[in-house]
Amino acid sequence: MTARLQTQVRLIGPPEADGEYFALRAADGVEEIVHLHDYARVYEVPGLYEHVIGELLECRSPQVAVEALARALERCRLDPADTVLLDVGAGTGLVGELVGPLGLAGVVALDLLPAARAAALRDRPGVYRDYLVGDLAAPDPALLAALRHHRPGALIAAGALGGTHMPPAALAGAIALLPPGAPVVFTIDVRWTATDEPGGFRTPLARLHDSGRLLALERSRFRHRLTTTGAPVTYELIAAATGE
Repeated sequence: MTARLQTQVRLIGPPEADGEYFALRAADGVEEIVHLHDYARVYEVPGLYEHVIGELLECRSPQVAVEALARALERCRLDPADTVLLDVGAGTGLVGELVGPLGLAGVVALDLLPAARAAALRDRPGVYRDYLVGDLAAPDPALLAALRHHRPGALIAAGALGGTHMPPAALAGAIALLPPGAPVVFTIDVRWTATDEPGGFRTPLARLHDSGRLLALERSRFRHRLTTTGAPVTYELIAAATGE
């Protein structure tokens, strides 16, 4: 469990700012303005990410993805006790914590940021079998060797794809690590599933399905979270199984 947050947070958004920010007020009254996606800074403060994203902005992607993973494991007729999960874009480890009741053989985390690994090991020690740092869109041989060593049999990515997050090449790289019949579950902003602009996934997703590399299990829309001004952000849940 994360530590109790000892600071005060005030949400800031347009028109006051040119994006999503929050003001972080320390015990001494000093206020710092932080961009919502300045993850390296957010992760420095124990419990801050969960408080801002999870509590104030009511983010649901981790819970939605984990519930879908449970259904996908059942539909793929896999025993969780024999399945190692790869958690891509693992951040502070919330998904790793939430999948605990599924009884998986192990969970391996991957994130682009060393700060994410440090926060997860600090706030949720023991949740992951291993926490790796690297880029699956352009992986080095050592990262691939470490991932293959764990022999992942399922993949989850809660809000980690699209836009300024991980590109389609990272998803393709993660899928390539899995055996046939492995569950693949992720949530992604509807903006990125409907475009081929930079950060978009429309054509790459279509190609994965058309080629048989992914076999659809379920797809639906849900409210991912609120913006800092209270507007809903809609995501898609996509669950599939890897093909032969």
